[in-house]
Amino acid sequence: MIFSPFTGVDHHKKSVTFGASLMSRENDLNFNWIFEKFLDAMGGKEPHCFFTDQCPAMKIAVPTVFKTAAHRLCMWHIMQKVPEKVGPTVAKETDFVSRLNSVVWDCDLESSDFEERWFGLISEFQMEDNGWLSYMFSIRQRWIPAYYRDIPLGCLLRTTQRSESENSFFKRFENPRGTLVEFWLRFQSAMDQQRYRQKSLDRDSDHSLPQTKTLLRLEIHASTVYTHSLFYDFQQQCVDSLHSCSAGDSSRDATTRFLDVEDSMFRKTYTVALNPTTWDASCSCKLFERKGYIFKHIIWILSGKGVKKIPNKYLLSRWTKNTKKMPLYDVNGQLMDDFTASDVSKMHISTAWSEFYSTLTLLKPQPAPKVTELIHLLTTFRQQLQPVSETMTKQQELEMLLGCRSSTELHILPPVESKNKGSGKRLTSKKQQCIAKVQKPKRFCNNCKQMAHHDKRNCPHSSSDHASSHQSADNASEISSPSDVL
Repeated sequence: MIFSPFTGVDHHKKSVTFGASLMSRENDLNFNWIFEKFLDAMGGKEPHCFFTDQCPAMKIAVPTVFKTAAHRLCMWHIMQKVPEKVGPTVAKETDFVSRLNSVVWDCDLESSDFEERWFGLISEFQMEDNGWLSYMFSIRQRWIPAYYRDIPLGCLLRTTQRSESENSFFKRFENPRGTLVEFWLRFQSAMDQQRYRQKSLDRDSDHSLPQTKTLLRLEIHASTVYTHSLFYDFQQQCVDSLHSCSAGDSSRDATTRFLDVEDSMFRKTYTVALNPTTWDASCSCKLFERKGYIFKHIIWILSGKGVKKIPNKYLLSRWTKNTKKMPLYDVNGQLMDDFTASDVSKMHISTAWSEFYSTLTLLKPQPAPKVTELIHLLTTFRQQLQPVSETMTKQQELEMLLGCRSSTELHILPPVESKNKGSGKRLTSKKQQCIAKVQKPKRFCNNCKQMAHHDKRNCPHSSSDHASSHQSADNASEISSPSDVL
């Protein structure tokens, strides 16, 4: 079965798993069911953006279930196909690919500017008849950053790189030939490690303050409200505002001042609209809308006006130390505040497992006596709970481990084994085969006496050389035969 995690970004800018699923086939019906259950688990709240690869099944399922979420495609996977789609001549002998990258990955371009540069590049290299480029331009709203500049936090994700890293993270725990019970236990171990990492980052952010690099009051205020990961990004913007920003022209209307900020780093001029009464500011770079914190242009203006704290309007709770805890819902849409006795018991068991794995993680660098002490404590506690006269069977031990009893009626059957994309040996293209062949070290061939990517057994010259040697031997025998001479 295929393991499919839902990956997002937490308040430390680290990957976090929202949920996961097991599916037998990657078709639109299965994706519809999975997305519906995921939406129920999230309390009916849809994500702003949903990033996937160019899977045809997800192309159908995502807009069917998520009505308001913007479905975006991975830019990296698309741009990897460009050299193959435009041909080796254009890809290797011209700068078309590099110039196309500069147009596609530029987050500062408006949609009109992108279209103008795209058509100019296509016309210059006479690529109007390329069907793949025409199709990718027709779906440009789904993968070009210029078309989701106004989506909140739309610039946090542009590729499926976080999803790929999460797949690599789970592979360290999973065994593809294990049972479903073993998979569940390993999955819980992976999630416990992820939670422990987040708790460690929370503890560091709550009980320490990062060192500042400037005397800006905005940076000092940011060190007290932002998590460490986000603060270091904000700190870099404070440093850049002192070294790359300078004043340009200015104008004003009845309530707003428009200030031009010249950015020497990007060699562009950005316009900041500022309300002196409320300190509301917006920049033409729209980086606050795309990343969730103010950038150097607004920092430079607010610092020049003597503002000492970041306005509350620009302090998104998702980046702060005190991230708001929204009400949690179960899969049936019920608030999880109203627990039953069994729910409380399950919650306590889950907490006990979490504490146990966290303790084991802390014991790794400790000496062996500490581990022995833990084993002794656990053994003593188990003996206190378990009567001496009772002996547990293997089935009972497994039920105690899982926290539930086995049912006499089986409703979950073993899945039908199916071959899906990504399973088994991956088919490689001719380009990848050539790259692998070039990177493979050469060895000495005893047949052709050269350093090459073959040996005597598969030497391309062996058949012709063998035939010529036989022919020369036959000719020699004909000349030297005594009967022929006579």
